[in-house]
Amino acid sequence: MAGIKDVAKRAGVSISTVSYVLSGKRSVSKETKQRVLKAARELQYSPNAGARMLRGDRTHILALSAPMYETTDYNNYSVFFLKTVQRARKYHYDVLLLAGDDEEQDLARIVESGLVDGVLMLDVNIDDSRIDIARNSSVPFVAIGDPGDTSALNAVDTDFTRMGREAVGRLADAGHTKILFVGAHREDYERGSNFLIRLRDGALFEAHRRKVEVVVTYQPKGDMAGIQREMKSILAQHPDITAVISQSNIIQLGNLTTAITRLGYRIPQDMSVLSAGMGGEAATLSTPVDEMPLLPEVVCQRAVDIMMDVLDGKQRRCGTLELTAARYFERGSIAAPRSEHRAGSVPISDSARSADSVSDAPSVSDAHSVSDANPVPDAGVPDVRIREAA
Repeated sequence: MAGIKDVAKRAGVSISTVSYVLSGKRSVSKETKQRVLKAARELQYSPNAGARMLRGDRTHILALSAPMYETTDYNNYSVFFLKTVQRARKYHYDVLLLAGDDEEQDLARIVESGLVDGVLMLDVNIDDSRIDIARNSSVPFVAIGDPGDTSALNAVDTDFTRMGREAVGRLADAGHTKILFVGAHREDYERGSNFLIRLRDGALFEAHRRKVEVVVTYQPKGDMAGIQREMKSILAQHPDITAVISQSNIIQLGNLTTAITRLGYRIPQDMSVLSAGMGGEAATLSTPVDEMPLLPEVVCQRAVDIMMDVLDGKQRRCGTLELTAARYFERGSIAAPRSEHRAGSVPISDSARSADSVSDAPSVSDAHSVSDANPVPDAGVPDVRIREAA
């Protein structure tokens, strides 16, 4: 059996460099790192637990790569942890959670150590940097989310693009021609959060196709009074808005519906409301809301199943994206817009107006309108549910 000296010789580096690469204790250039890993794979060398794996044995441990951010919604996120662990236990696998500040460095170290049989990725970004680790990994990766590039892994996700399209489509079919889209935290879109961006862009694509105008804003910061002031400002600037799509969490959705009613709008008679791409709790609100929720029990179970198929040789280790259809829960929060609302003549109630002057409300710099004057590019939304690599 090859040893660390053989790896060093083949890679053309020192023994200590091989040790640094495999332990992750020191920084090593990407080129050198790839050369060492390639030599180790060719020689079937890996220390400790990895040696068992390279002989065909398994560690029966999966890594769950789950980066955390200041804006992470732990209520939604924790369900994905639980469903992944539950499914893994069905196969008698344990799950190692990687969620620290140096999560990517920890992931690379764990993969190179041979401690795990495979890696499951959560909170996937478009152009996710973990793909580079997957590309150089000796173990398979499965992403719970669409990273855009599946050349080095398999992926499974809810079809968020079509979820966004269906959300707008249902409102357009009901007769709404101007919609407010309330997104999650702006920072999450800026870092490339795949499911948030795909849902939002799917909604904008369908709105452009249907000639529906959309005003986009992001999750307001502050207390209930601040949210009410911001909603009042938006609706004063856009009095012909007759429907809201919320992509924010259950607390913000509750605050949003409360603000709408305090401003004198009835749901759904004066304002239709639809929740999309969040935790599935909109039925618990005082005014239940139609919903197209996240599906952690579906995508996490399927991701673990795919991983097991890859480890058992039943599926190739990379190149496939599976998209799961969204589900719609109707709760009576969508109705046709009133004729006077279509004309833009429904005022904010006098009681709401007296609480705060509209002129005193903060300007809504995040809000912007999408219409024929500012069209959304044709996103070329595919009809296929599964994309295979060439």
